[in-house]
Amino acid sequence: MKSLWLIGALLLCLSASAQKKKIRKVIPPPPVRQVEKLPVEIEEPIIEATEKKCFIYKNETQKEAMVYVTETLLEYGWSNNLAQMVITTYHFDPIKKEQTEKAGYSWGQVKNIQFINGTFSVEEDMFVFTPDKSGNFEKQVFKMNFEAGTKEVSFLTNETNNMFQKGDCFEPIISM
Repeated sequence: MKSLWLIGALLLCLSASAQKKKIRKVIPPPPVRQVEKLPVEIEEPIIEATEKKCFIYKNETQKEAMVYVTETLLEYGWSNNLAQMVITTYHFDPIKKEQTEKAGYSWGQVKNIQFINGTFSVEEDMFVFTPDKSGNFEKQVFKMNFEAGTKEVSFLTNETNNMFQKGDCFEPIISM
């Protein structure tokens, strides 16, 4: 019986000491104002990023009986502001090449290809190629030369006045 009284007193104390929380009134957020958007005139970009564009510079030098060739390909526009420079170097003997082709054989040669990934930006009439590995390669600035009456780039000129003409882009080689 004593334990019953103890349990009853304990329940009475617990129920009497429990407090009800007051419901706070929440202030509603202020109404959202409708802001009119002014029409903004957007200038046409000088370079359209929808298509891949390529410019090629080819340099041939002859030393003794050998011809040394360096082809530099600049491609950009396939994704956002990414660009790539592909430098291909090779050499051959023009006399042996001509003899081989006259005999009906195909001429094969070893080519060294170097890929330089980077980004590009257009500032006024300047095209700037910035390589990802700036420690190994220098930033290159090209002057854009436009066709008369259009905003289409006809060729690029670098700091040493080498003309990069429009050309075919580098196609990936798949070997099996």
